[in-house]
Amino acid sequence: MKKVYIHAYMAGNLGDDLMVKLLCKRYPKVKFFVFADESYQHRYQDITNLSVIAPPNKTVTFRDGIFKKTWNRDDIVRGSDAVVHIGGSVFVQHFDDWSNFYQADSRLVRDSKKIFVIGANFGPYENPEYYQQYEQLFRQYTGICFRDQYSKNLFPNHNNITWAPDVVFNYQPKHRPPTKKQVLISAIDLKDRGGKYSICQYQKDYETFLQNLAICYLKKGYLVQFVSFCKMQGDETAIQRMIGKIPSEYQENLSTYFYDTNLEECCSLFYESEIIVGTRFHSIILGWLAGKKVLPIIYDFKTRNTLADVPSQFVLELHDLKTIDPQQMADQLEQMPPFQPDELIQQASKQFAALDQIL
Repeated sequence: MKKVYIHAYMAGNLGDDLMVKLLCKRYPKVKFFVFADESYQHRYQDITNLSVIAPPNKTVTFRDGIFKKTWNRDDIVRGSDAVVHIGGSVFVQHFDDWSNFYQADSRLVRDSKKIFVIGANFGPYENPEYYQQYEQLFRQYTGICFRDQYSKNLFPNHNNITWAPDVVFNYQPKHRPPTKKQVLISAIDLKDRGGKYSICQYQKDYETFLQNLAICYLKKGYLVQFVSFCKMQGDETAIQRMIGKIPSEYQENLSTYFYDTNLEECCSLFYESEIIVGTRFHSIILGWLAGKKVLPIIYDFKTRNTLADVPSQFVLELHDLKTIDPQQMADQLEQMPPFQPDELIQQASKQFAALDQIL
């Protein structure tokens, strides 16, 4: 049985958690390993070919009671047949000094027998040296599949780089619940999103728009549900702020869902809803995948570049929200035809094309 180490962002984010699950499901005869906290041993308990290495499990004592070995990432990487770096915005210049991130990626490449990137995008970046160093490093990867054409086109001379629609388009639900008159709103917390690509200045406009849009649908007789994808990044806090400002007379038809460990349950919300208002990147993808009416709210370039590959009738930028009439937008969304995802679903399997050759 082949062994594969998964390098991923394991912080309770639904999008990343779902991508790892799809990877393991595609190759049931492969043994996968991932480093994550103990919560993932429960979160991934149904994935029989995945071993979650949590901090308490890093030390293994052999039966003779003499020899001890501390298992770290380097050991697992060097002992694996391949490494898969799976994730979305994994090559972003977050800081002026990106050397630690680059060194970590270089070390991963150095220690891997074969290494693949699946589902990522490249950038944004400001320093040309950031691009130049990764342009050279990428030549050493076995295969890279980006999720947008923009990223692929940055590396026209790399035969090992391709692109395909997002990994999550490979998701197939265990069951499809019947659609009800419901609007599902994916929200994020802009309050502490400062730094190089700051968007915290839009917090008030963003939250006010979503509150008012929710009220418009509640007045129309819809159920409205706010969904959090990642507690650690503040989704739940932002949602609680917003619903706390919605008048009490509408609270009966207003609810929340905070993703914790049940991927299938959270994903089913997209199939049972009629309209999706998506800020989280993968809330947009799941809405499209479910064939729903979707309103993407763009908060960073990754969504913008993906939308360039998938034209959408309505797209809102954060800087637009102050001037958008929520009532008019609610009316327009009701008239929007459901999204047709068939072509994207068919193309998305190409994310795994290079990995298929060895697994």
